[in-house]
Amino acid sequence: MSVRRLLFKLSLASVMAASIATALLWAVVQGPLRDPQAALDDFYAGRDRAEDQLIDPLVLNGRRVVPLVMSAVTDRNMPNRRYAIGFLGSGRYREAVPVLERILADDAEIHYFRADALEALSQIDAPRARQLAAAHRSRADYLGESARAVVAGARGLGVDRSFLQALLHAHD
Repeated sequence: MSVRRLLFKLSLASVMAASIATALLWAVVQGPLRDPQAALDDFYAGRDRAEDQLIDPLVLNGRRVVPLVMSAVTDRNMPNRRYAIGFLGSGRYREAVPVLERILADDAEIHYFRADALEALSQIDAPRARQLAAAHRSRADYLGESARAVVAGARGLGVDRSFLQALLHAHD
């Protein structure tokens, strides 16, 4: 084997090793291996993200951050609460259904939080959401509008952000 060929193979191996190390570092610092609390804190901060990208730290962390989000959305003062509710629907996290149903059923909640919870429920369990929406469709606010859409079986309700969109930092 020539020296030139050997150097090429060593260069290629170095580039591959550096790429793998970079990917692993990213996964731990920003991605799916990141500490869930760090992902939630990043979500709260919302730095350098457009509105459609706000849930990206949660999406990238996935199921690992769901228990923290489910606990946090019960706090009416949670930062970016509407987006957190949307994240639960976007990920179709069935374990979030009781929390979302409580938000929807709470008359003391602001109507748009209740509507967000209904839309998230429609992404997770459409038949159950239609059943719950029937009680709200006569309202004149955003909850009534969302309820009518859910009852009608409308598509595209709620937040829909994929892992790939979050990974690529895609912006609409």
